Amino acid sequence: MTGGRDVWLPVVALALAACWATAVRRLLVVTVRGPSMTPTHHHGDRLLVRRTRTVRRGQVVVALRPRSPAVWREDRHSPLIVKRVAAVPGEPVPPGSVPPLAEGRDGRVPPGRVVLLGDNTAASVDSRQLGFFPLGDVLGVVTRSLPRPEGGHRG
Repeated sequence: MTGGRDVWLPVVALALAACWATAVRRLLVVTVRGPSMTPTHHHGDRLLVRRTRTVRRGQVVVALRPRSPAVWREDRHSPLIVKRVAAVPGEPVPPGSVPPLAEGRDGRVPPGRVVLLGDNTAASVDSRQLGFFPLGDVLGVVTRSLPRPEGGHRG
């Protein structure tokens, strides 16, 4: 009777491996660079990110950093940024969150765009300078902070 169990063991192991691989592809670990998200997240904090482009106002997200602007004060070598969603498509544009020329006629966030702001307004390059971000450049939503490596400190 052990033969039946021997047949199922590889099948169960393969199913578990497939589930694990799927979960790993959906997750990303990002290290915060710069002070733009202080006091919520600090330089060097590690964040667990769930890959998705479905976002809500108030969530902290990781997005692709726009290539063009020379206004970046944060790590210029990182292709990613960490910001808070201030408005999603169809919502009113928060006052002072985008340059007046980018605001549009109806005062709403256009389809396929989001308003991203850093929590530290004095040290963040975000929608206030760059306007709307493409929703397609959002990689995922921060789900939690991870422990710092041994010897790391917050500050």
